[in-house]
Amino acid sequence: METSTEITTGTINHTHSMPSDLSEALKLATKDSHELAENSEFMRNFQKGQVTRDQFKLLLDSLYFIYSALEEEIERNKDHPAFAPLYFPSELHRKEALEQDLEYFHGPGWRSRIECPRATGKYVSRIQQVGRQEPELLVAHSYIRYLGDLSGGQVLKKVAQKALQLPSTGEGVAFFTFDWITNATKFKQLYRSRMNTLDTGKGIKEKILEEANRAFQLNVEVFAELQQLRTQNQKPGISMPSDLSEALKLATKDSHELAENSEFMRNFQKGQVTRDQFKLLLDSLYFIYSALEEEIERNKDHPAFAPLYFPSELHRKEALEQDLEYFHGPGWRSRIECPRATGKYVSRIQQVGRQEPELLVAHSYIRYLGDLSGGQVLKKVAQKALQLPSTGEGVAFFTFDRITNATKFKQLYRSRMNTLDTGKGIKEKILEEANRAFQLNVEVFRELQDLCSRSERNGTVYSNDTETRRRTVAQGPTTPTGANQYLPQPSDDSLMHSQGLRIVVLIGLAAVSLAVACYQYVL
Repeated sequence: METSTEITTGTINHTHSMPSDLSEALKLATKDSHELAENSEFMRNFQKGQVTRDQFKLLLDSLYFIYSALEEEIERNKDHPAFAPLYFPSELHRKEALEQDLEYFHGPGWRSRIECPRATGKYVSRIQQVGRQEPELLVAHSYIRYLGDLSGGQVLKKVAQKALQLPSTGEGVAFFTFDWITNATKFKQLYRSRMNTLDTGKGIKEKILEEANRAFQLNVEVFAELQQLRTQNQKPGISMPSDLSEALKLATKDSHELAENSEFMRNFQKGQVTRDQFKLLLDSLYFIYSALEEEIERNKDHPAFAPLYFPSELHRKEALEQDLEYFHGPGWRSRIECPRATGKYVSRIQQVGRQEPELLVAHSYIRYLGDLSGGQVLKKVAQKALQLPSTGEGVAFFTFDRITNATKFKQLYRSRMNTLDTGKGIKEKILEEANRAFQLNVEVFRELQDLCSRSERNGTVYSNDTETRRRTVAQGPTTPTGANQYLPQPSDDSLMHSQGLRIVVLIGLAAVSLAVACYQYVL
């Protein structure tokens, strides 16, 4: 990202802050999500020219539904002050161009030959919701779609023409052709300058940045589904694996790659973590596992989860309490607080446990099987970097005394997963929830970058002194949850004191969130 952070000797060095211009802020805030979408299997294959005529038709079908919804909402809000400056229908709108392409590939009766895949329908529904309820967020969708079409889309146009042997006169790729724009670079500059005139006060800017990342995640889901459809079309009779454990691994492949290649994950694996940062990692994990295990206990007899109930073997809350007492001392409960991004994840776990317990399978699988795999690598890294005792103090979280053979236990766990009833769309919902969990990890990155820039603008100086960081609070009040309801509310003075420390907790949280999310792929 444009904001670079080094974790070397415990000092956090910054080079840039979050730009005040909305266009630059969007570019910075969506860098990770953009890379996730760009590096999806479907897009990687496309960029290599590994695309067939049928696959390209599937893409155009989805784009038609997406742009039809987007441009309908743009027309609805063309005079709204939150969007009006970005109204360029002649220059940008793609629906008519897509209709030309669809007729070229499908023939005159194309409307009866196209269908809206599930993930595309989800994307369409979000656009419609935004247009009717929060039109200021249309900025995010418009920016991502149109400026992307004017940039990388031009590369894809050439790839498609070559791979599909399309006419050089433009038939079949009207979508990528902007007849009313003679200079794409100058137009994009104009578009960005118009964006920067929008009123983004009262938290609107942050909501636009969050919506942009949400839009990228929706794109990732569309690409994943297109890749699945592509596989089905290439190999009749072969689809998403019937085993839930294998389907989960396949469905979250793209989300995993973003997490695995994060700067924070790489730093942690290199041992670039301080004692204070590791303590803050444990703080965050305590809230997450407290919520997860509370919901597991609530649903231990539910048929949608009961086969995966292994409290003695897996549960981590008590181990985390041991680690927190080791690092913080006997009064550790009064020294930890829950940052916003962690609180959001905790809230999602609680919502799932109380309303859709079958989705606990996704969270349990990602967490526990990960702890049994990649977590063992992180245990050794932490012991070495922090010079912890070889007898296990401080890393009880990574120690599973009741499991003598991790490989066999994971096989048992997967086999139990595969016995669950995943009919009536439950399997698809579990896969979607697993990707949502990854997205919650990505949101920790965005919070890190945002709070980093805010702290820098406030002239914060960072210290590695343990005593000056006994409590650290992310932006906003502590999130009240069942896991941290006993915590004291910070005073105004303590909030001011901790503002300069926020970056430290978030680096720790980003590292651990992504680490845990990545564990399952070291199986």
